[in-house]
Amino acid sequence: MTMKKIILILILLVNGVSLSAQSEVARLQSFLKVGEQLDCGNYSIVFKKVISDSRCPKSVTCVWAGTAEVLLEIRKADEVYEEYRIEIGSFIDVYFQLPQLANIHLKLLGLAPYPETPQKIKQSEYKVTIQLEELLD
Repeated sequence: MTMKKIILILILLVNGVSLSAQSEVARLQSFLKVGEQLDCGNYSIVFKKVISDSRCPKSVTCVWAGTAEVLLEIRKADEVYEEYRIEIGSFIDVYFQLPQLANIHLKLLGLAPYPETPQKIKQSEYKVTIQLEELLD
């Protein structure tokens, strides 16, 4: 067997494995403004606020990229179940497992708007991009 055929077979195998793994996960992506909630069966996820935002503004050269910290609240039957402070760094893709939702993983994909100088972002202007991944049996 030639090297080209072996490489082609390996690529097909890897793609087949990744496709089968993807079919076992249901994904839901949502954009939440401060105060909005996303329902997840018996639970809901509420984007409470941006605690801090020290991300480097677009028009500024910074030594450090900065971070933002958001507060998410998990509610059950309209009562606060748990609160989570999640820091978003230079790698915005934050993966987070919710212990009370064993088969659901939460991923923060982004926080908008991105800071610009000299404007200060109001809490009401922020929105977070959330992706929920449900692991199917």
